[in-house]
Amino acid sequence: MNRFAALPLIFLLFIQQANAQVTEFENWKKDRIAELTGEDGWINLSGLLWLDEKNAYLNEISDDSLILSGQAGKRNIGTFQLVNDSVWFFFNPKVAKKSNLQFPAKTLQYPVSSYAKGGVYFDHWKWTVIQRGGQYAVRLRDLTHPELGKFEGIPVFDYDPSLKVKAFFEPKFNETMEIPNVLGQVIEWKVMGILKFEIGDEKYQLHALDEAGKLFVIFSDETSGQETYPTGRYLYVSYPDKTGMTEIDFNFSYNPPCAFTAFATCPIPPKVNRLPIVLKVGEKDPKGH
Repeated sequence: MNRFAALPLIFLLFIQQANAQVTEFENWKKDRIAELTGEDGWINLSGLLWLDEKNAYLNEISDDSLILSGQAGKRNIGTFQLVNDSVWFFFNPKVAKKSNLQFPAKTLQYPVSSYAKGGVYFDHWKWTVIQRGGQYAVRLRDLTHPELGKFEGIPVFDYDPSLKVKAFFEPKFNETMEIPNVLGQVIEWKVMGILKFEIGDEKYQLHALDEAGKLFVIFSDETSGQETYPTGRYLYVSYPDKTGMTEIDFNFSYNPPCAFTAFATCPIPPKVNRLPIVLKVGEKDPKGH
């Protein structure tokens, strides 16, 4: 086969790859909406209640409001117990008796094996327990939150294949980085390595962190605070092959939870991950949230 005869096959292969890329991107956008509006998403968050031994009683003060108090109220739902770096929730026996529902006597809410584990349900509420900066907090969800019905999706830039770039991964060992979150707490993250890449003729690099067994990048660029969310965006990157190479697809850059709720604890991009370049790809700032 001469080179001219091969051209149609090469073109067909290019079209197939482009179509697969577009399909993956469209599916990702749908998955993001499902993630945000799901039971463990961010749109239904209704509170972040800081928990300690002095404020461990969960009380209902109205049909749409729960608080933590230093004593059981008239509408007490139950009590948290902090024991040996664990947090347990105990339902008030009167609640179970009054509702004629079967509630577990106690539930381990922290630590748990995965994000979706350890949730407790009551009426239209669900809550989990997280730890940030050495403090525990109750992450409260209203499963009938009115914002769920108002959510109109996320604005996203068109896919730009030029911003899917090759990157060399330089691993780091026993290295950590202190990263502040939006609450001013400083969290220590494990640094997995440095991603080195080029866009145009310029060289850049990003520190990649460890998050749930994936390379996780917290970054900002010249669109931050303009077209995209002010404190930056997040991105997952695949682990490298045996040669140390991987790909960074900036088209899949997504907004932090804080773009959608005031009850999140989002980490802020470290200075080394603030890119001096305009990246008009990925999710835009969801103004109005």
